[in-house]
Amino acid sequence: MIEIVAPYMSFWLKGAALTLGLSAASFPICILFGLTAAFAAVSRTRGVSLAAAAYINVFRGLPEIIVIFVIFYGSNIFLTMLGTPFAIQYGGSNPGVAALVALSVQFGSYAAVIFKDWMAVFPKGYTEAGLAIGMTRLQIRRRIIVPLLLRSATPALGNLFLVMLKISALASLIGVTELSRTTGIIAGSTREPLVCYLIAAAMYLAISAVSGLVQHRFEAAMERSL
Repeated sequence: MIEIVAPYMSFWLKGAALTLGLSAASFPICILFGLTAAFAAVSRTRGVSLAAAAYINVFRGLPEIIVIFVIFYGSNIFLTMLGTPFAIQYGGSNPGVAALVALSVQFGSYAAVIFKDWMAVFPKGYTEAGLAIGMTRLQIRRRIIVPLLLRSATPALGNLFLVMLKISALASLIGVTELSRTTGIIAGSTREPLVCYLIAAAMYLAISAVSGLVQHRFEAAMERSL
């Protein structure tokens, strides 16, 4: 059986690289969305806080596959409408870009909850000390609050990345040839689905193990810097 699937190993590696790349590219954007939404949620401006709450609650309540489909097909419709008045035909949205946007937006809502929870227990003394030395609130957020939030939330964010890594398999449903889709194609070609999916499972576990190791070392580095 192994000799049958061995020639396809390079395709598996490409699929695994795309899975890891999609998650790695989406994660920093989701952190940015999360921080923005968390600060907006505690804003004194009611409209801003309500908009942030709506974003968090809507995307936390939607299944990931629905968000991926809406962004992918919605962007195709938008591009068609945009080009029609000018007689321009677009080739449609890129599935990889649509998946990246969907993961970033949805997981940004999860990250926002993590940051918001940490902000609720954040010592007010840091803000008061910053104001006492003449720092603006924007400077306090950028130089004090955000670094400490990221440091404190590292374990939860690491777990969030592992969840994103697994959810990224849903991108295969819009044509992204990540690890799960690649495995499906190889399984159909070799007619050895059990062996193929066991190999894919081993690859997912290897990626998760490496990600967990990186997270552990990053947490240790954060602890030493305290």
